[in-house]
Amino acid sequence: MTVLLAYDGRPNTEKALDYAIRHSVNYSEPLYILTVVSKDQMDLADPDESVREYMEAAQRKAASKGATVHTIIEVGRPGETVVEVSELYKCDTIIVGRSNRSSLDRLFLGSVSNYVVKNSDLTVIVVSGDRSEE
Repeated sequence: MTVLLAYDGRPNTEKALDYAIRHSVNYSEPLYILTVVSKDQMDLADPDESVREYMEAAQRKAASKGATVHTIIEVGRPGETVVEVSELYKCDTIIVGRSNRSSLDRLFLGSVSNYVVKNSDLTVIVVSGDRSEE
């Protein structure tokens, strides 16, 4: 069994990270932590540094709790990339954080968690964040 966490360092995915670590440790399953950098973010000055920082912090946190952890950084469309990576690594479960954006934002911007739930045949666990954290 293998767990894939879609992670972007924001508070709603921090709760998902904590859940994924507990799940991984409790069931002795390897944990893959994936972040997807959109092509738009690649146009920024240096998104790589901040991405590396939060991914390294996530890896340290998971390892300190006893998880067998691997990190993956990909460029692409987040929802599609999460589904593709889950297939590539033969994962059994995907864990995502739920954004607390408004319904209007989700309508225009889409939702990674909704995309993954609708387009993956795997078990998908959606961890909700606090409304005050967005």
